[in-house]
Amino acid sequence: MNLRIHGLVFCVLLALAGSARLARAQAFQLENAFPNLTFEWAVDIQRPNSVFSGNQLLFVVEKRGVIYNFPELIAVTPAERTVFLDISDKVDNYGEAGLVGLAFHPQYPANGYFFVFYVGKPPHGVVVARYRVSANPRVADPNSELILIDDSKNTSFHNGGQLAFGPGRLLYISIGDDQSYSNGQDLNDIKGAVLRVAPNVSGDNPPYTIPPTNPFAGNQDGIREEIFAYGFRNPWRFSIDAVTGRIWLGDVGEDNFEEIDIIESGGNYGWPLMEGPDCFMPSSCDTLGKNLRAPIATYSHATGIAVISGYVYRGTRLPELTGQYIFGDFSGGLWTLYDDGVNPPIVSDLVPNTPNILAIGVGNPLKSDIYFSLIDGTIQRLARVPTTGVDAPVSKSRLLGNFPNPFNPATTIRYHLEGAARVQVDIVSVDGVRVRRLEDGRREAGDHALEWRGETDTGSRSASGVYFYRLIVDGVAADTARMVLVQ
Repeated sequence: MNLRIHGLVFCVLLALAGSARLARAQAFQLENAFPNLTFEWAVDIQRPNSVFSGNQLLFVVEKRGVIYNFPELIAVTPAERTVFLDISDKVDNYGEAGLVGLAFHPQYPANGYFFVFYVGKPPHGVVVARYRVSANPRVADPNSELILIDDSKNTSFHNGGQLAFGPGRLLYISIGDDQSYSNGQDLNDIKGAVLRVAPNVSGDNPPYTIPPTNPFAGNQDGIREEIFAYGFRNPWRFSIDAVTGRIWLGDVGEDNFEEIDIIESGGNYGWPLMEGPDCFMPSSCDTLGKNLRAPIATYSHATGIAVISGYVYRGTRLPELTGQYIFGDFSGGLWTLYDDGVNPPIVSDLVPNTPNILAIGVGNPLKSDIYFSLIDGTIQRLARVPTTGVDAPVSKSRLLGNFPNPFNPATTIRYHLEGAARVQVDIVSVDGVRVRRLEDGRREAGDHALEWRGETDTGSRSASGVYFYRLIVDGVAADTARMVLVQ
């Protein structure tokens, strides 16, 4: 599989290739997160971002128009699944249409507001609506609907459908081109675009306002002021990284390519002039003066047919994935993309040959799970491949901890090698960026110790915070642990 990144061609890396920032192929698998539950075309998985209780509710959106919730525990029975909202009587469940998006207001515990994206039955089209939870926190009030957007022109395909809140409690909305190529470049229409609005949570009129920082706010040319970025075919899923603020979007292609974009204010992402890295129709590919934004990664339809955009991993359960963007394809397959903003991005296989993926979501930060909705109705989670068994003996090379922890100004890191090997020990930030390589060379079997005094590879002093240290033995990530530097 080849991916074109910033105009260059990079082969997908199938192993660490000398970098501890990448997940090693075949090291991860999917496992059923909730074996007692199945869903019918679960197209979105969400949770209220501002709730951090251990028994937080997870919300699963079924395309037919039903949202379920259940406590995010290790074992969940069908009896614990509750219908949160049922608007199936309003939803046009045909083709790609349906109830496809859910987002909770950042102040949901206080105001009870959440937002949905659905394609309504005629005469309605794409609808973005606000609802409110009832007195029962497990059940919404179905009569509380306030419609923000109702584009009655839309068909049952290329609808987009993602909702997400970003900084300033602003709501981002992705809408597809409605199977009309020209919509991608038409700034007088909201189709083929990512919108940004400020929902009204103190009343009903108007349902939203235009943020003054929107790129076309206050224009006198008839441009829709809601537009934040444009030039998309079918931006089915996107996510906003809470650490960096970057918006990662997967735009589903037409004939040849799928693409991943980093969305910026006012950006033109090319459709239908471009599909991935190439002109879509060369005879009419006039890009002069368009200031098109190139995708950060693309792959051909020899690899997949519909990109499923995911999330940058920020959990603690799988720290070796920290800072890596995880995405997949409807036809199967999961990958990571690492981008430090300086060097060319690197894509690596994460879980090859997965079943059909409908959606990717994240769970409670205390559990740090990343979830995958599959077409078979299950919700799977990412887990390490067990290393026990006759064909995969357990490696006894491991970290032995560090002391003191927390520390200032220095700590001693100890590790054990089962046999002589080439060893690398890296200090990595919570963003997944290598701070310092402490060890790099061949070492004999036995116990070893290293001192880290908080310095970086360039000799500067690291800031206070959480850091991970990683043991890599003969190119394979053997162990990871966490420590805290205090100044």
